[in-house]
Amino acid sequence: MIIFEAVGAGKKIDGVSILNDISLRISLGEKIAITGHNGSGKSSLLKLIGGIYESSTGQVKRAMSKTGYVPEHFPENIRFKMQEYLLLMGKMSGKSESELMEKIHIYAEIFTIKEFLNVPLKNCSKGTKQKAGIIQALLMDPQILLLDEPLTGLDEGTQYELLNVLDTYKKEITIVFTAHESLLIDGLADRVITVANGRIIEDDKKEIKKKYKSIKAIIPNQSIALEIPSIQIHNLEANTIEMTVLNDHSDDVLTKLLQRGCSIVELKEKR
Repeated sequence: MIIFEAVGAGKKIDGVSILNDISLRISLGEKIAITGHNGSGKSSLLKLIGGIYESSTGQVKRAMSKTGYVPEHFPENIRFKMQEYLLLMGKMSGKSESELMEKIHIYAEIFTIKEFLNVPLKNCSKGTKQKAGIIQALLMDPQILLLDEPLTGLDEGTQYELLNVLDTYKKEITIVFTAHESLLIDGLADRVITVANGRIIEDDKKEIKKKYKSIKAIIPNQSIALEIPSIQIHNLEANTIEMTVLNDHSDDVLTKLLQRGCSIVELKEKR
């Protein structure tokens, strides 16, 4: 099912062209990364896809009914407590308060931010605000989720948390995101669009075969496992764990394990 299609679309703001000759199709369920240098038009393309921008030229068709959008910069001075804010945003979808409260607590558990539900958003860290922004978008039960630089400013552990959460939705919704970091591109995207000067210069529609490594290690204590970012961790026995990591990050993970006094039992490729 095609949920977005643009043919020769362009966008001008105050007479200045920010997007030119955009021809693009997006199907339901795709996971698309939009990459490019700062000022290349990544965010503008994301807004065109979501209907935040309407085209000035060309043709654009959208079939989706619900869109969740998470901007790069969360508003700084929101005085609402997080739960109040999420309820307010969620009610726009027409859901009852009881239904929303149940979902808010489920997402807060997934994103490990339950302790911040009654904290004013203006007092929360960038990472916590980012998670609140993603939760408000998910409360809409979107058909397409748009994320503008979702990893910017997040610490390494939080970046992996976000990847793990988004990965759980990969079969349910279309996700389109702008990013520089290889973690999200390699770990989530099955299509990569490169933008320069407001134009699409490359569109890799081939499925990206994500390469992972499995690391089995003996650790002095379980707390060490929580300090090492990974895609997945399994406790095998006593103090033996198996970690799944992206190929490009395996050397860094091995170094961190060894620095913490762990013993590497096995390292192998994992499909």
